[in-house]
Amino acid sequence: MTSGKVNNEISKPYMGVMEMKLKFLGTSGAMGIPIWSCNCKTCSSEDRKNKRYRPSLMVEIDDNIIIIDFGQDFRNQLIENKIAKIDYAFLTHTHGDHCNGSEQLSAAENCIFEAPKDVLEEFFDRQGSSREWLATRNETIKIREFCKKQIGNVEIDTIKLEHQKDYLETPVPCYGYIFRSSDFSFAYLSDYNKILETEKCENLDLIISDASGMENSGLGHVGVKGALEIYKEYEPKKMILTHIKHTTEHYELQEYVSQFGNIEVAYDGMEIQI
Repeated sequence: MTSGKVNNEISKPYMGVMEMKLKFLGTSGAMGIPIWSCNCKTCSSEDRKNKRYRPSLMVEIDDNIIIIDFGQDFRNQLIENKIAKIDYAFLTHTHGDHCNGSEQLSAAENCIFEAPKDVLEEFFDRQGSSREWLATRNETIKIREFCKKQIGNVEIDTIKLEHQKDYLETPVPCYGYIFRSSDFSFAYLSDYNKILETEKCENLDLIISDASGMENSGLGHVGVKGALEIYKEYEPKKMILTHIKHTTEHYELQEYVSQFGNIEVAYDGMEIQI
Protein backbone atom coordinates (compact mmCIF):
# COMPACT_ATOMS: atom_id res chain seq x y z
CA MET A 1 0.00 0.00 0.00
CA THR A 2 1.33 3.39 -0.93
CA SER A 3 0.16 6.89 -0.17
CA GLY A 4 1.24 10.43 -0.84
CA LYS A 5 0.09 13.99 -1.18
CA VAL A 6 0.75 14.37 -4.90
CA ASN A 7 -0.16 12.01 -7.74
CA ASN A 8 2.20 13.24 -10.44
CA GLU A 9 0.59 11.24 -13.20
CA ILE A 10 -2.66 13.23 -12.92
CA SER A 11 -1.42 16.67 -11.93
CA LYS A 12 -0.38 17.86 -15.38
CA PRO A 13 -2.20 20.81 -16.98
CA TYR A 14 -5.23 19.75 -18.98
CA MET A 15 -5.37 20.95 -22.57
CA GLY A 16 -8.43 19.21 -24.04
CA VAL A 17 -12.21 19.48 -23.86
CA MET A 18 -13.60 17.67 -20.85
CA GLU A 19 -16.53 15.27 -21.11
CA MET A 20 -18.08 13.87 -17.94
CA LYS A 21 -20.83 11.32 -17.51
CA LEU A 22 -22.42 9.86 -14.39
CA LYS A 23 -24.13 6.47 -14.32
CA PHE A 24 -25.92 4.96 -11.34
CA LEU A 25 -24.92 1.30 -11.15
CA GLY A 26 -26.92 0.74 -7.97
CA THR A 27 -29.36 2.87 -5.98
CA SER A 28 -30.73 0.71 -3.14
CA GLY A 29 -29.82 0.40 0.50
CA ALA A 30 -28.16 -2.57 2.16
CA MET A 31 -30.67 -5.23 1.12
CA GLY A 32 -31.17 -4.46 -2.56
CA ILE A 33 -34.64 -4.46 -4.15
CA PRO A 34 -36.49 -6.76 -4.40
CA ILE A 35 -35.80 -8.21 -0.99
CA TRP A 36 -36.00 -11.98 -1.39
CA SER A 37 -38.48 -12.57 1.45
CA CYS A 38 -40.73 -9.54 0.88
CA ASN A 39 -44.04 -9.39 -1.01
CA CYS A 40 -44.66 -5.65 -0.70
CA LYS A 41 -45.80 -3.77 -3.79
CA THR A 42 -42.30 -2.40 -4.45
CA CYS A 43 -40.59 -5.78 -4.21
CA SER A 44 -43.37 -7.36 -6.32
CA SER A 45 -43.32 -4.61 -8.95
CA GLU A 46 -42.43 -5.25 -12.59
CA ASP A 47 -41.33 -1.62 -13.01
CA ARG A 48 -37.59 -1.72 -13.68
CA LYS A 49 -37.11 1.46 -11.65
CA ASN A 50 -38.18 -0.52 -8.57
CA LYS A 51 -35.38 -3.05 -9.10
CA ARG A 52 -32.24 -1.80 -7.42
CA TYR A 53 -28.73 -3.10 -6.85
CA ARG A 54 -26.60 -2.01 -3.89
CA PRO A 55 -25.24 1.56 -4.18
CA SER A 56 -22.51 2.37 -6.69
CA LEU A 57 -21.78 5.28 -9.01
CA MET A 58 -19.65 5.35 -12.15
CA VAL A 59 -18.07 8.67 -13.11
CA GLU A 60 -16.55 8.90 -16.58
CA ILE A 61 -14.15 11.78 -17.18
CA ASP A 62 -12.94 11.65 -20.77
CA ASP A 63 -11.55 8.09 -20.94
CA ASN A 64 -11.08 7.69 -17.17
CA ILE A 65 -13.53 5.36 -15.41
CA ILE A 66 -14.07 6.04 -11.71
CA ILE A 67 -16.17 3.73 -9.54
CA ILE A 68 -17.44 4.92 -6.16
CA ASP A 69 -18.24 1.92 -3.94
CA PHE A 70 -18.43 -1.73 -4.87
CA GLY A 71 -20.89 -3.77 -2.83
CA GLN A 72 -22.23 -7.30 -3.14
CA ASP A 73 -23.74 -6.68 -6.60
CA PHE A 74 -20.56 -5.30 -8.14
CA ARG A 75 -19.87 -8.27 -10.43
CA ASN A 76 -23.33 -8.05 -11.99
CA GLN A 77 -23.06 -4.28 -12.28
CA LEU A 78 -19.78 -4.55 -14.18
CA ILE A 79 -21.10 -7.21 -16.55
CA GLU A 80 -24.53 -5.71 -17.21
CA ASN A 81 -23.10 -2.25 -17.86
CA LYS A 82 -20.29 -3.66 -20.04
CA ILE A 83 -17.60 -1.92 -18.02
CA ALA A 84 -14.31 -3.01 -19.56
CA LYS A 85 -11.86 -1.25 -17.24
CA ILE A 86 -11.63 0.60 -13.94
CA ASP A 87 -9.07 3.37 -13.61
CA TYR A 88 -9.99 4.47 -10.08
CA ALA A 89 -12.03 2.85 -7.33
CA PHE A 90 -13.01 5.14 -4.45
CA LEU A 91 -14.56 3.86 -1.22
CA THR A 92 -16.88 5.91 1.00
CA HIS A 93 -16.95 3.55 4.01
CA THR A 94 -16.67 -0.11 4.91
CA HIS A 95 -20.24 -1.33 5.31
CA GLY A 96 -20.82 -4.45 3.24
CA ASP A 97 -23.20 -2.90 0.73
CA HIS A 98 -20.38 -0.55 -0.26
CA CYS A 99 -17.26 -2.74 -0.18
CA ASN A 100 -18.12 -6.45 -0.22
CA GLY A 101 -17.51 -6.71 -3.96
CA SER A 102 -13.88 -5.65 -3.67
CA GLU A 103 -12.65 -9.01 -4.96
CA GLN A 104 -13.73 -7.91 -8.45
CA LEU A 105 -10.92 -5.34 -8.35
CA SER A 106 -8.51 -8.27 -8.61
CA ALA A 107 -9.38 -8.38 -12.33
CA ALA A 108 -8.97 -4.61 -12.88
CA GLU A 109 -5.55 -4.07 -14.41
CA ASN A 110 -3.70 -0.91 -13.38
CA CYS A 111 -6.56 0.18 -11.15
CA ILE A 112 -5.92 2.74 -8.41
CA PHE A 113 -7.94 1.92 -5.28
CA GLU A 114 -8.12 4.86 -2.89
CA ALA A 115 -9.93 5.80 0.30
CA PRO A 116 -9.26 8.17 3.19
CA LYS A 117 -6.74 6.75 5.66
CA ASP A 118 -9.23 5.76 8.39
CA VAL A 119 -11.55 4.10 5.84
CA LEU A 120 -8.67 2.19 4.27
CA GLU A 121 -7.43 0.99 7.67
CA GLU A 122 -10.89 -0.27 8.58
CA PHE A 123 -11.25 -1.92 5.17
CA PHE A 124 -8.12 -3.99 5.78
CA ASP A 125 -9.18 -4.77 9.35
CA ARG A 126 -12.42 -6.21 7.94
CA GLN A 127 -10.43 -8.45 5.60
CA GLY A 128 -8.82 -10.26 8.51
CA SER A 129 -6.52 -13.03 7.30
CA SER A 130 -7.35 -12.02 3.70
CA ARG A 131 -6.01 -8.46 3.99
CA GLU A 132 -3.26 -9.15 1.43
CA TRP A 133 -5.52 -11.07 -0.95
CA LEU A 134 -6.30 -8.25 -3.35
CA ALA A 135 -2.70 -7.06 -3.74
CA THR A 136 -1.39 -10.58 -4.28
CA ARG A 137 -4.07 -11.43 -6.86
CA ASN A 138 -3.52 -8.23 -8.84
CA GLU A 139 0.08 -7.10 -9.04
CA THR A 140 -0.89 -4.05 -11.11
CA ILE A 141 -3.30 -2.54 -8.58
CA LYS A 142 -2.23 0.45 -6.49
CA ILE A 143 -3.87 0.69 -3.07
CA ARG A 144 -3.29 3.95 -1.27
CA GLU A 145 -4.66 6.73 0.86
CA PHE A 146 -6.88 9.15 -1.06
CA CYS A 147 -5.48 12.58 -1.74
CA LYS A 148 -7.09 15.53 -3.44
CA LYS A 149 -6.46 15.26 -7.16
CA GLN A 150 -7.29 16.52 -10.62
CA ILE A 151 -8.37 14.34 -13.52
CA GLY A 152 -8.74 16.28 -16.74
CA ASN A 153 -10.04 19.64 -15.54
CA VAL A 154 -12.03 18.09 -12.70
CA GLU A 155 -10.81 18.51 -9.13
CA ILE A 156 -11.81 15.67 -6.80
CA ASP A 157 -11.87 15.90 -3.02
CA THR A 158 -13.50 14.15 -0.08
CA ILE A 159 -16.12 15.53 2.29
CA LYS A 160 -16.29 14.12 5.81
CA LEU A 161 -19.68 12.78 6.89
CA GLU A 162 -21.15 11.35 10.06
CA HIS A 163 -22.69 7.89 9.64
CA GLN A 164 -23.71 7.14 13.22
CA LYS A 165 -25.94 4.21 14.06
CA ASP A 166 -27.73 4.43 17.41
CA TYR A 167 -26.62 0.96 18.48
CA LEU A 168 -22.91 1.80 18.06
CA GLU A 169 -20.85 3.97 20.37
CA THR A 170 -18.76 5.47 17.58
CA PRO A 171 -19.63 6.22 13.95
CA VAL A 172 -18.00 4.33 11.10
CA PRO A 173 -15.47 6.52 9.23
CA CYS A 174 -17.43 7.80 6.24
CA TYR A 175 -16.88 10.29 3.42
CA GLY A 176 -18.51 11.61 0.30
CA TYR A 177 -16.72 12.77 -2.82
CA ILE A 178 -16.85 16.24 -4.41
CA PHE A 179 -16.16 16.81 -8.12
CA ARG A 180 -15.59 20.37 -9.35
CA SER A 181 -14.71 21.77 -12.75
CA SER A 182 -15.14 25.23 -14.23
CA ASP A 183 -18.40 24.04 -15.82
CA PHE A 184 -20.01 21.72 -13.30
CA SER A 185 -19.79 20.54 -9.71
CA PHE A 186 -21.45 17.76 -7.74
CA ALA A 187 -21.24 15.89 -4.44
CA TYR A 188 -21.90 12.19 -3.91
CA LEU A 189 -23.16 11.68 -0.35
CA SER A 190 -24.50 8.15 -0.19
CA ASP A 191 -24.64 7.35 3.56
CA TYR A 192 -24.82 9.99 6.27
CA ASN A 193 -26.89 11.49 9.04
CA LYS A 194 -24.83 14.68 9.22
CA ILE A 195 -22.45 16.62 6.98
CA LEU A 196 -19.32 17.52 8.95
CA GLU A 197 -17.48 19.65 6.38
CA THR A 198 -20.43 21.86 5.50
CA GLU A 199 -18.42 24.49 3.66
CA LYS A 200 -17.66 21.98 0.89
CA CYS A 201 -21.36 21.74 0.03
CA GLU A 202 -21.63 25.38 -0.97
CA ASN A 203 -22.14 26.45 -4.60
CA LEU A 204 -22.76 22.98 -6.03
CA ASP A 205 -24.74 22.30 -9.19
CA LEU A 206 -25.81 18.86 -7.99
CA ILE A 207 -26.01 16.99 -4.70
CA ILE A 208 -26.55 13.24 -4.85
CA SER A 209 -27.92 12.39 -1.43
CA ASP A 210 -28.73 9.49 0.82
CA ALA A 211 -32.51 9.03 1.05
CA SER A 212 -32.84 5.79 3.00
CA GLY A 213 -36.36 5.88 4.41
CA MET A 214 -38.56 8.92 4.85
CA GLU A 215 -37.27 9.93 8.29
CA ASN A 216 -33.90 9.97 10.01
CA SER A 217 -34.19 6.48 11.47
CA GLY A 218 -31.30 6.59 13.92
CA LEU A 219 -29.48 4.10 11.71
CA GLY A 220 -27.06 6.58 10.21
CA HIS A 221 -29.19 7.86 7.34
CA VAL A 222 -30.61 11.34 6.90
CA GLY A 223 -33.65 9.98 5.01
CA VAL A 224 -35.79 11.67 2.38
CA LYS A 225 -36.97 14.48 4.63
CA GLY A 226 -33.44 15.13 5.85
CA ALA A 227 -32.25 15.29 2.24
CA LEU A 228 -34.94 17.85 1.52
CA GLU A 229 -33.56 19.97 4.36
CA ILE A 230 -30.08 19.70 2.81
CA TYR A 231 -31.56 20.81 -0.52
CA LYS A 232 -33.20 23.80 1.16
CA GLU A 233 -30.07 24.76 3.10
CA TYR A 234 -27.42 24.51 0.36
CA GLU A 235 -29.60 25.33 -2.66
CA PRO A 236 -27.93 23.19 -5.34
CA LYS A 237 -29.38 23.58 -8.80
CA LYS A 238 -30.49 19.95 -8.62
CA MET A 239 -30.65 17.08 -6.13
CA ILE A 240 -30.77 13.37 -6.92
CA LEU A 241 -31.79 10.86 -4.25
CA THR A 242 -30.16 7.45 -3.92
CA HIS A 243 -29.81 4.63 -1.33
CA ILE A 244 -33.57 4.04 -1.64
CA LYS A 245 -35.56 1.64 0.56
CA HIS A 246 -38.37 -0.63 -0.61
CA THR A 247 -41.00 1.12 1.54
CA THR A 248 -42.00 3.47 -1.30
CA GLU A 249 -42.27 2.77 -5.02
CA HIS A 250 -40.15 4.85 -7.36
CA TYR A 251 -43.00 6.79 -8.97
CA GLU A 252 -44.59 7.56 -5.59
CA LEU A 253 -41.36 8.90 -4.17
CA GLN A 254 -40.69 10.92 -7.32
CA GLU A 255 -44.16 12.46 -7.14
CA TYR A 256 -43.62 13.39 -3.49
CA VAL A 257 -40.19 15.03 -3.81
CA SER A 258 -40.99 16.90 -7.04
CA GLN A 259 -43.17 19.33 -5.12
CA PHE A 260 -40.10 20.63 -3.25
CA GLY A 261 -37.98 21.64 -6.24
CA ASN A 262 -35.64 20.24 -8.87
CA ILE A 263 -35.26 16.85 -7.19
CA GLU A 264 -35.09 13.48 -8.92
CA VAL A 265 -35.07 9.92 -7.60
CA ALA A 266 -32.22 7.89 -9.06
CA TYR A 267 -32.74 4.45 -10.58
CA ASP A 268 -30.30 1.80 -11.72
CA GLY A 269 -28.89 2.64 -15.14
CA MET A 270 -29.76 6.35 -14.90
CA GLU A 271 -27.22 8.47 -16.79
CA ILE A 272 -26.31 12.16 -16.62
CA GLN A 273 -24.27 13.61 -19.46
CA ILE A 274 -22.36 16.75 -18.53
